[in-house]
Amino acid sequence: MAWYVIERRTPVRWGAPRELEQVVYELIVLYFDTTRRLLYIHGSEKSSTYKDLAEAVLGEDCELINGKRTFRVLARLDRLIPTNVGLKDARDYFTRFSLHVGSDVSQGFTTAQEHKSQTHIATSGFDDGDSVSICAAHSGRFWSPSTAPSLKAWTDWCDQQGTKLLDSTINLEQIFDGFIIPEDITARPPYALLGVGWHQLVFLGSRDRYTLTYDNVRHALTDVNFEVDDFSPTGPFRFSLTTPAWRVSYQADYEAEGLVYRPREQDAVIVSSGPRAEPQPLEEWLNAHKPDLFLEGDRLIDEEGKLIAPNYTRHPYDPSLLTPLDWRHVDLSKESQRAERRIDSIQYYMSAHLRATGSFDVLVDDDGSGEAADLVGLKVDGRHLDVTLVHCKYSHAPTPGRRVEDLYEVCGQAMRSAKWRRGNALPLLDHLHSRTIQYTHRNGGISPYEVGGPRALFDIRDQARLLRPRFHTIIAQPGLQASKATNEQLLLLAGAEKFVRDTSAGDFTVYCSR
Repeated sequence: MAWYVIERRTPVRWGAPRELEQVVYELIVLYFDTTRRLLYIHGSEKSSTYKDLAEAVLGEDCELINGKRTFRVLARLDRLIPTNVGLKDARDYFTRFSLHVGSDVSQGFTTAQEHKSQTHIATSGFDDGDSVSICAAHSGRFWSPSTAPSLKAWTDWCDQQGTKLLDSTINLEQIFDGFIIPEDITARPPYALLGVGWHQLVFLGSRDRYTLTYDNVRHALTDVNFEVDDFSPTGPFRFSLTTPAWRVSYQADYEAEGLVYRPREQDAVIVSSGPRAEPQPLEEWLNAHKPDLFLEGDRLIDEEGKLIAPNYTRHPYDPSLLTPLDWRHVDLSKESQRAERRIDSIQYYMSAHLRATGSFDVLVDDDGSGEAADLVGLKVDGRHLDVTLVHCKYSHAPTPGRRVEDLYEVCGQAMRSAKWRRGNALPLLDHLHSRTIQYTHRNGGISPYEVGGPRALFDIRDQARLLRPRFHTIIAQPGLQASKATNEQLLLLAGAEKFVRDTSAGDFTVYCSR
């Protein structure tokens, strides 16, 4: 590796006096991968291809990787969404270059004219569960808007991209065909709403914290839960915000200005912890920071009100993957074990099952408004942190059956909880730390820990930055009968599984009845 800084002094373009000059410092970083024989050059000045520098280092017989080969860096990423595409037209004098953004990017891939080509493609997606953004240009440049935390992280990233650049088996047509193109919609799509998730800024760890007040009772925004009130595929999206103290109903529907959120009764009030923050009607805040709407079939309506629908053939969930358990002593209508540890509840049964069949450093009852999951298990395994998220759901009838409504909400919960797989899972650990304190205080000293305790959780938080999280998502629904599962139920599970696997890079297990 080598790096240096160049000082450039040029006359200012906006001033006449020759005494005025502009001073610019340019950072150059070079990394040569001896295994693949690739030289990477990073420059803070974006206009150069550094051909002379490359020849000075490698010799004049070196070759620049450019053209369509550069777009190979977009391979092997999940849920890849192009955010903007530059299109060059070699024939049209009046439109030599066009930039396509948002749902318009489809125009950059549907053209069949040979005289048009992509100059650059910017994308976002998931790489082994990590949210990533990567861009590539026909000139041979590829980059990420993210900041590398160290030179070692940057060289590792270069090695990862270099492996793809040299892989001639990568099919660019398959990559482009697999892009998820955000779709502009003006009416509610005919799919059931499975879950709602707060705007991402709520979980980004910013210094500002939000609280929500209704009926003179205040709760932290992260402790407020969403519950879907209507799973119908038509009409407005209806949901409620819930806490132990209150329930407030809202709806979202498409109007002339797009997707609009409104309270169905009295509105709640939100306030930030930032300086000079003023209380604001939640309706106003929701329309400025739209939540994610998770729909059946692995579909999502994003913060801009656009429909994100992955382009793949949906097959029903393989019934052989369903895991039947013996629920004979469980009341299928009792979902939560509560502080009294109700032994006939679904959650109590799953806690006992997990403790009997697995090993945990920490197992926490996180059930309640704002939960990450009903049960959260943690286990440090070498360089990995195994995170188990268990979502329990009661049956709508006293016996197992073919009811798809038994799965709507629990599938939405599983999809929504995939957001906790970010980086080193520190946001989840901080959430559990806060929640366990609240649980103990709220229940008169009763501990939420099924395994371990505060010290064990603190030790895991202390190591978290050095551990790679591995997520295990579990749905526990004894109302689902494995031997008689319907195609509609299996399609619903398949969509949830695909979303969870892509966004958490983890596995997906369904516990049900025989």
